[in-house]
Amino acid sequence: MRPGPPRGATATLSVTVDEPVAAGGDGAPATYTTVALTRDVEQVCRQLLTPHLDADEVAVGVRLELLHRSPVPVGARVELTATVASVRPTEVTCEVLARHLGAIVARASLEQRVLTTTAFAAEVAARAG
Repeated sequence: MRPGPPRGATATLSVTVDEPVAAGGDGAPATYTTVALTRDVEQVCRQLLTPHLDADEVAVGVRLELLHRSPVPVGARVELTATVASVRPTEVTCEVLARHLGAIVARASLEQRVLTTTAFAAEVAARAG
């Protein structure tokens, strides 16, 4: 991994909650799901790390802490802001705040590990049987 991203660097991602990422059931209204939130947390964190990867490297999520505090209805906009909290030689941790109408609806911490594509492909192949 090339140097960076620097601690304190930020990236933002704005998403609109739409039907494919909404879930309802048992009469509950459709909302932004935790699964969709997780995907978006990873995406905004990757914006910070990807430019610092060498051509033969890949970043994989290895630890996620997520607090999904409030529902967000279908059609609403959510803005996620990721901030680099720590950088180690092969790991980057980002803290993420997700906001709807200015209020924090979720907090997350995502740790990504940098591996060579060869090493990662070998691990995937070994687990495939």
